[in-house]
Amino acid sequence: MIKATDINVTITRRMTETTGAYNGAILGAISGLVEGTKVVTAKGFQRVEEIKAGDRVVTHDNGLQVVRAVRRTPVWTAAVCPRSMQPLFVPAGAIGNAADMILLPHQAVMVDSAAAREELGDASVLMLAKDLDGVRGITRITPEAPAYVVSLEFDNDEVIFAASGAMCICRAAVDVDAVAPTRAYTTLKSRSDAGLVAAVRAELSDDLARAA
Repeated sequence: MIKATDINVTITRRMTETTGAYNGAILGAISGLVEGTKVVTAKGFQRVEEIKAGDRVVTHDNGLQVVRAVRRTPVWTAAVCPRSMQPLFVPAGAIGNAADMILLPHQAVMVDSAAAREELGDASVLMLAKDLDGVRGITRITPEAPAYVVSLEFDNDEVIFAASGAMCICRAAVDVDAVAPTRAYTTLKSRSDAGLVAAVRAELSDDLARAA
């Protein structure tokens, strides 16, 4: 079995935090970037846990953008991790990432697809990591120890670069006193978009087979 310790992502051990319940309703517990994941910023590559509010991060569509809030959420703190909460191991090259990485199941990533272009008019589409399970070596793993997930928030939805190439969505900061943020990106869902999700999965798998 592939273990979190087998890949080039440092997960700090916090063995004193060995109790706690999983709460699938807390989005931060199933999306966000695992500590140790490197992100492209104005200062170069930085571990996501080193980024602070006010720092600038390189985004896919809007260049450098200011981080408005940073949220840290403990994960994998219970004795048994239910499958719905299990992270996914993403080998280098699977989704543009130059380094192996770990993604939480509901972290959305951007992939390119001819099927998406045909149906939506845009080849770039966001998919949840859990819907890529089994594609290009992406597989669920059992976490060995508690860790933290870091969620970066911006004025609007932004796609950032993680693990030297993977494109991950970061949602807009929520501020009831501010103007409603622009949510420019829609994520495919396995239930409502089952046909297109299946087509993108097949296309990604075929691309890997041809490359081999």
